[in-house]
Amino acid sequence: MPNVLRVALDASALPARPAGAGVYMLELAAALAARPSLEVTAFAPRPLPGCCHRPVPAGSPARRFAWQLRSLGPAVAGSGAHLLHGLHFYTPRRLPVPAVTTFHDLTFFRIPRRYPPSRRWYYRLIAHTARFADRVIVPSSAVAQDAVRYLGLPAERIRVIPEAPRAGLRAADPARVAAARAKYALGDAPYLLCLGTAEPGKRAVDAVRALPAIRERHPGVLLALAGNPGPLLGPLQREAARLGVADAVRWLGYVPDADLPALLTGAVALVFPSLFEGFGLPPLEAMACGTPVIAADAPAMSEVLAGAALFVPLRAPEAIAAAVSRLLADPAFRADLAHQSLQHAARFSWANAADLTESVYRELVP
Repeated sequence: MPNVLRVALDASALPARPAGAGVYMLELAAALAARPSLEVTAFAPRPLPGCCHRPVPAGSPARRFAWQLRSLGPAVAGSGAHLLHGLHFYTPRRLPVPAVTTFHDLTFFRIPRRYPPSRRWYYRLIAHTARFADRVIVPSSAVAQDAVRYLGLPAERIRVIPEAPRAGLRAADPARVAAARAKYALGDAPYLLCLGTAEPGKRAVDAVRALPAIRERHPGVLLALAGNPGPLLGPLQREAARLGVADAVRWLGYVPDADLPALLTGAVALVFPSLFEGFGLPPLEAMACGTPVIAADAPAMSEVLAGAALFVPLRAPEAIAAAVSRLLADPAFRADLAHQSLQHAARFSWANAADLTESVYRELVP
């Protein structure tokens, strides 16, 4: 076994605005590069902290996939790496070294309507390349079960390694919260934050539909919906108008990372009614800011957030309204839940994820 393991990371899928899988790439790469037992080379469209950078073509998934098919294998061989870790599904068929790949979720099998046909086809294609991987890393046992169910992977090749909130993410000070409130037209009103406006499976519509009942008991409450605009924006706006709460919804659009801690800290709660998550970083990041979480009782959510969130049934706006009312009516209960949230989030770290990931590498390199 080499004292220093040379690892090549395929981070070619890193987007310009990292979220979800992009956060995983950045945070895990930095945590791996900080380990003296590893030398990390990252094939990525831009440099990653602490890693030797090998540039790759930026642009469309088709362009990236073409590069992976033609060039990734030879590039890994030429890098002198002992092992390749693909950080976003894809595994080359022929490699001179062992391969590890990470799946974040398999929702394109579970909830296919989340994706346009071309994107669904692409994700399913690269997911099936996992049969060429010596080990598959997933963030939860829910995804491990899906990998066996949908891809037929042997369970003994799968390793569950939890993800974590972004390094340094914590509650913002009052001045930053006030600045975020002003920037996003939230004033001094109590507000709920909901992330993932553009994706059907995130079920932001349930937060909108809960708002009339919430405002009936607590008239000043606002709902802040964050996320890149998409095809769902118009239907959500029409639903808010139909329910008579359009003036109580704030459409934040894409929220830069720098603003997220303040928005989370100032919220009464993060409302996260998603039908399925591979891990669910947004709720855990809310907890790291001391913000209570109201989450759908869905796979991975009940696993990752157990004992620290208020769970509601799927597609249940009335249950969301009841949970919000409980938080607003009982400040002591909310404070206790906020404390539990901080303690729970502190159990997850990228340093631990890197430690477990290196253990997987060491299974493969004699």
